[in-house]
Amino acid sequence: MSQPEYSGNAWPAWATAPIRIVPPDPSWREKATTVRSNLAEKLAPFIVGKIEHIGSTAVPGLSAKPIIDLIACIPSFDNIEDIAHVLRPDGWHFTPPELDQRPYRRFFIKVEKDKRVAHLQFLLPASSHWTRQVRFRDLLISDQGLREAYADLKNTSADLHTTDREAYTESKSEFIARALNTPQKPRIRIIFATNNAHKVDEIQLAIGDSLEVISLSQAGIDIDIPEPHDTLEANATEKSSTIHRLTGENCFSEDTGLEVPALNGEPGVKSARYAGDGRSTEKNIEKLLEKLNDATDRRAHFRTVISLIWQGHEHLFEGICEGHILHSPIGSHGFGYDPVFVPEGDTRSFAQLSPEEKNRYSHRRKAADQLVAFLQQTQ
Repeated sequence: MSQPEYSGNAWPAWATAPIRIVPPDPSWREKATTVRSNLAEKLAPFIVGKIEHIGSTAVPGLSAKPIIDLIACIPSFDNIEDIAHVLRPDGWHFTPPELDQRPYRRFFIKVEKDKRVAHLQFLLPASSHWTRQVRFRDLLISDQGLREAYADLKNTSADLHTTDREAYTESKSEFIARALNTPQKPRIRIIFATNNAHKVDEIQLAIGDSLEVISLSQAGIDIDIPEPHDTLEANATEKSSTIHRLTGENCFSEDTGLEVPALNGEPGVKSARYAGDGRSTEKNIEKLLEKLNDATDRRAHFRTVISLIWQGHEHLFEGICEGHILHSPIGSHGFGYDPVFVPEGDTRSFAQLSPEEKNRYSHRRKAADQLVAFLQQTQ
């Protein structure tokens, strides 16, 4: 590099900041999407394929350093100075290879308010490091036991090596190698008839590692299945039957509605399109609060119906979460009506709860528990 970003002993504060592990934050996924989108546009002339979100912030429910880890592939390292020139105005700092001491990559750190917020590795095509990092991420997502053991290791290592990032990283290497080299028991693959990433994450967390949940896009299916019926049960059946006809595989769908007695069960099956076909969460919530106005009866419940087609036969499962509707939204997590729904037994909205806390009340988890219990009986 013509202008190295580190020189002598003049290390910036963010370069030597202590390691800090924090509880899982659902916003990490959205932050990663934003950073990836920005990078994809700026780096289009250089990269091959897509930018991947890896590391612990890519794993729902896993504690992590609050740093978004990304990897991208480039044909060679010859243009790395041009890439650094493109990234520098956005706060990306290049780590020279002699300091990084990992010749297989080129490494950048994004800094905001004197804190690391993202890491970006550039790897070469067919790099084994790409495969290993993506595979380890996917193992953590799919295996709850592995995820919990890794979380324990990370917390212990952070306590031991608070100011030594190299030692912290090295302390995890044996665990990662063992996980990657351990044959994984086959899991049941089942298609979930949705492309809503939030729903996939939520139900995968509810199911645990007994099933591998595949979204429509992961199964190579690109269709929008209509929901024309007046009941959750009929809409769920419509979706699962459609996917089964297309693939012949075991599959399941779910339809969820927020049902408010004071509104005669609205929004119900129209929950996603309550304010119109635009599927605007904000407008849906606004309409709900307007219709309730100052009603004293603000009872409500989320109800999920799962339609499973297993070996050609349909089975229905139901989960209900009772609660009430707030007078105004609060919280930044979750999706849909979560900011105005408080589950029975808590004082916070769904949007104020972590995924693990929400999972304790989750209507989807209750329906998913029945789904898993059924599948376990078939094995």
